[in-house]
Amino acid sequence: MPNPTLLERHPLLVHLTPEQLERIARAGDVESYNPGEAIVVDGSLGDALFLILSGQVAVHRGSQTFATLDAGEFFGEMSLVEPAPRSATVTSMQATFLFRLPHDALRQLITDDPNAASVLLVQVVKTLSERLRRANSMLSSVDMLADWLAGSMV
Repeated sequence: MPNPTLLERHPLLVHLTPEQLERIARAGDVESYNPGEAIVVDGSLGDALFLILSGQVAVHRGSQTFATLDAGEFFGEMSLVEPAPRSATVTSMQATFLFRLPHDALRQLITDDPNAASVLLVQVVKTLSERLRRANSMLSSVDMLADWLAGSMV
């Protein structure tokens, strides 16, 4: 079991009580990755949420990098809803430590401690909302650029 103090500073978990943190710590594992090492692979079964404790990862499909995530961020959140194929590959860019919370452990947490699960999921939803806002803003910029380019070619 990872030491709960490793987890207490992660933004996703800061609102949990010490008891809730300990329960989550028992449910997952800390994993380490070297630079260039694949953590999850596009198309493989997504069955866990990963919290970045230290280091940096790249989220990509093929040669297209979608995001760079640092300590305090997370990925794999879609697997919390339902285990399904991963939508991207995530590779460690430097020595990285992650906390891996399996889908089944979250399901058990919902049963055993719905308050802790609720706090965790609310934080996930807040982060997803922010990511969606940024994606919408980028799409809007791309649309404006496409319109401008189309107009300049006429």
